Amino acid sequence: MFRSYLKIALRNLLKRKVYSAINITGLSLGLTCCLLIFEYVTFEYGFDRFNENFPDLYRVTETGSRSGGTEALEGYALGPALDEAVPEVVRFARLHPDYNIPVISSAEHPEKVFEEKSVYYTDPAFLQMFTYPLVSGDLRTALVESGTMLLSESAARKYFGTDNPIGKTLNVTGWIKGVFRVNGVLRDVPTNSHLQFDFLLPMTDLLQKSGYKDPTLAWHWSNFLTYVQLQPGVNIGEVGRKFTNVVMTHRKEHFERTKTSVRVNAQPLRDVYLNGSIFAPKAISGSYRTVYFFIVVGVVTLLIALVNYVNLSTARSLDRAREVGIRKTIGAQRKQLVLQFLVESALTNIGAILLALVSTEFLRPMLNQLAGTQLTIDLLSRPEFWGAVAAISLAGTLLAGLYPAFVLSSFLPASVLKGKGGTSSFLRIRLRQGLVVFQFAAAVVLLAGTAIVHDQLNYVRHMDIGMNLNRVLAVRGPTVLPEGAQKTIMMGTLMEQLRQIPAIEQITRSSALPGEGFNWYSSGLRQSTADPSTGVRGAMAWIDSGFAELFDLELIAGVGFESNAVRGVEGQPTPVIANETAIRNLRFDFPEQSLNQLIHIGGEQCRIVGVYKDFNWSSAHSPREAVLFTPTQAGSKLALKVNSINLGQTIADIRRVYTTIFPGNPFDYYFVDERFDEQYRNDERFATLFGVFAILTILIGCLGLFGLVSFSTEQRLKEVGVRKVLGASITSLVGLLTKEFVFLVCAGNVLAWPVTYHVMSLWLEDFAFRIEIAWWVFALAGGLTLFIALLTVSVQAVKAALANPVEALRYE
Repeated sequence: MFRSYLKIALRNLLKRKVYSAINITGLSLGLTCCLLIFEYVTFEYGFDRFNENFPDLYRVTETGSRSGGTEALEGYALGPALDEAVPEVVRFARLHPDYNIPVISSAEHPEKVFEEKSVYYTDPAFLQMFTYPLVSGDLRTALVESGTMLLSESAARKYFGTDNPIGKTLNVTGWIKGVFRVNGVLRDVPTNSHLQFDFLLPMTDLLQKSGYKDPTLAWHWSNFLTYVQLQPGVNIGEVGRKFTNVVMTHRKEHFERTKTSVRVNAQPLRDVYLNGSIFAPKAISGSYRTVYFFIVVGVVTLLIALVNYVNLSTARSLDRAREVGIRKTIGAQRKQLVLQFLVESALTNIGAILLALVSTEFLRPMLNQLAGTQLTIDLLSRPEFWGAVAAISLAGTLLAGLYPAFVLSSFLPASVLKGKGGTSSFLRIRLRQGLVVFQFAAAVVLLAGTAIVHDQLNYVRHMDIGMNLNRVLAVRGPTVLPEGAQKTIMMGTLMEQLRQIPAIEQITRSSALPGEGFNWYSSGLRQSTADPSTGVRGAMAWIDSGFAELFDLELIAGVGFESNAVRGVEGQPTPVIANETAIRNLRFDFPEQSLNQLIHIGGEQCRIVGVYKDFNWSSAHSPREAVLFTPTQAGSKLALKVNSINLGQTIADIRRVYTTIFPGNPFDYYFVDERFDEQYRNDERFATLFGVFAILTILIGCLGLFGLVSFSTEQRLKEVGVRKVLGASITSLVGLLTKEFVFLVCAGNVLAWPVTYHVMSLWLEDFAFRIEIAWWVFALAGGLTLFIALLTVSVQAVKAALANPVEALRYE
């Protein structure tokens, strides 16, 4: 019996090649989108799940009562205190990134000198908590002995080639300076780990050699990430309250003096990557919102593909009605008819699935490039992937097969054999029209959303950030210095020699540059006479007298550091220039009111000597920060305004001078505007993917529309022939055949616009500086959708209108 169903199903699919091709192509496109998005979502949700202790691992975070912000940086005393006071803690591990970007070199291979950005100091328990296996070395002794280190397989090959690195040494010059012996090699960190590192050094070395091993700094040197492993099944809320009590007890004097408090939480490891709003240095992060957006896009795209199939199947039911009538007359039961149509639907879905799997493999590299992911073919070996494929295939078979099957099998044999099928029922026509409206409403949402995303990105790229970053080359200062050398003097020599290069127009020196974080933050920014509990968050940077001129910072009150009257004097308040945001946060009514006023930040007393107009130091995602600049000649970063003519030669000249003065240091440079734009890389990827899926959605919708129009024109060929014989023009006939579909597309637009406005308003909330959604976005998306639909419909309508009426009326 099943073989008979299979033969008939194959015969019917081959008999109607155009409609079969439309169905399979549309379904495969929808399934391809869905599978690619499934891989992307699985990759994003799969971060850190390779850890064997994944369910019991947590990162400790702190939310301050003063700022309301949450961050993951704590003092180095927190881990031991929690381990001692909270019985639910099984073990803890602290991590401290080497913020100085250390220079690492090999004594055996002097040419192997590199700057490394993936260096952490950590406790031995880190490797017991997290699953980062060793390929050589002993896990029990790793990071226990001072002066030892672990490095990744990639780093081992980088410094030692094919030699065995165990027992060999590397010179590290960064936050601390020393010679470290390799006593273990780690397997390369998986790409789906929020922590990315190539070197692990003992925490004891950092605490003993950094000069900060002062008990009074145990809670205030807050650059440490603290992770804990808790007992299974604990109450996280109760654990958070215990954590909070520990911190409040140990820092009681501080909180009483500042009239503040904190709330300490245990953040599950599963939430760390996708909750990028919690500040943590060097850790990579994603976004729940982005993942949710693409889940919705994937589901909608698949639904549109299924809607196409349902529409085309029910629309062609008149052709199948006579077949059903004959089968019923000779005794076929309804369940047999339903099974027959389900077999056809299953074949269509299987064909679409196979085509989608091939397309997914072909398009995966493109997705990796667009999304910045590293999805690999090994996902095909995972049971959940095939479970999803099976579920989608089954859902497609049932959803796209059951409704047409029940509709067709419900026809009365006498009626259909007389040519009076039930396909023209009011409800079925309205359902078909409603599905078309849904398709194009979804297409308009995606098209308008794409336009809004690109408009927002265009806005943030061209907005006035209050600074000029064009033609500014940044050079990082040296890490390795000769014994007894003074960095400040040598940097001054470097600047003098660089000024001799004709292409360098200006040069300045500072501790931080736009597009990157500040070195120093405090939540205690306030007027000297204000209550300590009123302190707000502020950042501080050290700049020289040429910084403001090079970056075109506008001084709106007071004097700049180029004035001889502004000099730091020992024992006197530090002179600072604040930005407008800092002035407002300090509760001054206008900039001039703040001049010569004393303020406190982090326990340091300062005097405001000037005010800069507000600027955007970081991306438009963040509001403008309160920033204080202090004068210095000791900044570690250089910014050079260069002539764009013969830029390659200019960079070569700068490299030559730098390496002559600072041998043994890699020459690290970048353009400030390019680094600033990198902050929008994820947004650009999102915009590109959003646009690709919008185009695919329209393509799927047009395939279905093409099939429906083809069927509609076939059914009305006699009517068109009669009208043409009676003198109807080609234009009027095309209008007759297209007006219904134009109406449906317009209805889809009306439904899509409020949805688009609501959804994209939610997306724009992620930006502190954002556009207002303009009316032209909806007009553009609607007009483009209507144009594409008209083009699709008109091809068939014109063909029908131009046909010879004799052919249509030959047998009447």
